[in-house]
Amino acid sequence: MTWEKWIIALVPIPAFYLIYYRYFTFRPEYLKHLESFLSGIAFAFILILLSPLMFSLYPTTNPLVVGFLKAALPEKIGACIILVLLFRYFPNFSVMEATLTAALFGIGFSAVENLFYSFTFGYSVIILRILFSAPMHLTTCGILGYYLGMRAMSETGHFRLQFLAKGIVASITLHGLFDTILLAGGYVSYLAPPMLILMVVILEVMMAKSQTIPPRAIIRAMNLRFEEWILLERQPRFERWILQSMGTRTTPEVHFFLWRPGAIRFLLVIGLLAVAIVCLAYREEIVHQFDFQLRNVEQIILFGSFPVSISLIIILVGAINPVFFTTSVIRIPVISDVVTTGSDGFEETLVTYDITSENCFLRTSEPFGIGTVHPFRFEYSTHHSGDILGEVVWENHTNPRISTGSIIRLTGRSTGFFLRFMARYYLFRMKKGIIFNLKLPGFEATRKLFMRPITTMQEDRIYKAGSIVFHEQDRGSEFYLLKKGRIRFYKTTEHGDTIVMDTIEDQQIFGEMAVIGNVTRATTAVCETECVIATADRENLTALIKSNTDFALSLIETLAHRVQNSEMILLDTIKTLEKSLKNKDRLYRCAVLLTLAVMAGDAVDDSLKRDVLDAVSRAATDTGVHELIRLAESVSSGTRIVSRDEIRILLENL
Repeated sequence: MTWEKWIIALVPIPAFYLIYYRYFTFRPEYLKHLESFLSGIAFAFILILLSPLMFSLYPTTNPLVVGFLKAALPEKIGACIILVLLFRYFPNFSVMEATLTAALFGIGFSAVENLFYSFTFGYSVIILRILFSAPMHLTTCGILGYYLGMRAMSETGHFRLQFLAKGIVASITLHGLFDTILLAGGYVSYLAPPMLILMVVILEVMMAKSQTIPPRAIIRAMNLRFEEWILLERQPRFERWILQSMGTRTTPEVHFFLWRPGAIRFLLVIGLLAVAIVCLAYREEIVHQFDFQLRNVEQIILFGSFPVSISLIIILVGAINPVFFTTSVIRIPVISDVVTTGSDGFEETLVTYDITSENCFLRTSEPFGIGTVHPFRFEYSTHHSGDILGEVVWENHTNPRISTGSIIRLTGRSTGFFLRFMARYYLFRMKKGIIFNLKLPGFEATRKLFMRPITTMQEDRIYKAGSIVFHEQDRGSEFYLLKKGRIRFYKTTEHGDTIVMDTIEDQQIFGEMAVIGNVTRATTAVCETECVIATADRENLTALIKSNTDFALSLIETLAHRVQNSEMILLDTIKTLEKSLKNKDRLYRCAVLLTLAVMAGDAVDDSLKRDVLDAVSRAATDTGVHELIRLAESVSSGTRIVSRDEIRILLENL
């Protein structure tokens, strides 16, 4: 029966390689595949030679101890060391390549382990372990390789240690639990297929994410470290959450699962399900025919659960859509204020969704200048970090397809900053996330942490000095946030005169009155300087008012101020008009007197004419009237004669 054991031991190896073959063609470097596979084989032989030592250290047969300490711990620690060494010799390194390398390493390891079990134990022991060994090692090593790939891409000690710890803990935990389930036997063994499916799903998620991470060379070409690329990649997730929480869909719906099987895969799934049904119905006859010494639980798992699990694995492999992670994944932001001081000594308050111990992404409206160093002070709730120096390493204020802002690399932080401020910040975010997701007391107050005017805006626009943002009587469908510059608002009278209604500086909302009231614009908005203006639609303003009571109150105060300011301008205009009417009336009367005096000619004596001219001179304030007085004096003195036509023209001009 040796050949049967060989077949049972080795069949799962090519089977699972073919199931995952679609990934192995991602980078068709078969020499690396072979190198990884042989490394797994070599490591398996080393562990087999050391197994007597392991059993002497842990003589117990407790499934938990054996599963974790005898199997998972040494296997994954050794795999971690070998994979780290292998990754050093990959010139065009990527996370996807690391994940695939580790998966092939796991397949090579399981090949030797299966052969060892087939020659050491009987059928009742080896069948379940052999069948489940290949997918278990492939998935757990793939998960380890994903995190080790992230570690290899990172350049800072904190991130490298973080990814290393995640990879070791995740792979040992999953491996140890799976081995414990198999070793425990009995009804606990029923948990093995669901556990395997869980590991496959986790690996598939990591495979899909790996496809969205560019290789190391591309990230370096962007002049970014991997840690900074991660920061940049997270920003659209915050923006999507804010827009979706306001009921605004920014992208077409993208499904998490996207299974498009070919004819062969579809037939395999149907065939395996049919095999499971037939084998379960005739399992006793099959066991008797091949003389398998299997308990009833093992028979059900072997003939039913295992083929069903394989069919599900065939369905799951490649079914998770990588586009989902780039266009649909959301992340709840907790906004923190960032105070910075410019070269002119002026303090500016910005916001950030994301602070790490190494960097942060600032929502800036204008460039700092790449390579410049500035002091920053982070503030949230009642805590602040103190001044920390940061270097600007990346900026975008022109490309609307990627997040607008600046990446700051923290260079002047202290140990106290990381231990105190960052620990409190992470706990603060965790607490607020739990409160918000579970809608616990304080839910509405938590919502205000990320629902602010600057976070609800959808698009940044740049206007040159003299540009018109909107005209009087335009329909209002958008409101605006002035990020930089100065804007003047004015009305135009019937005679073409302009009346300045208001002037605003940066960080103020405007244009919201027409949106709230669904009316036309009351004024024209013109940029006095070059302006950076963020825009958003009516739904965002409604959501902002509902979600942030402080903003709603501030908006009411602003509207009240603008109404009061408009009333004062209106009263001043009325007073100016009344004064103008009085002056015109006085000038009219003066003109009449002058005309009468001139027309009277010799019928009026000189003393009366003189009295008329003196009265007009005292009442008149317009230079044109003084010209009329001089004209009248010249007529009275006889130095000039005014014709009737000239008098008529003077009257028409009045």
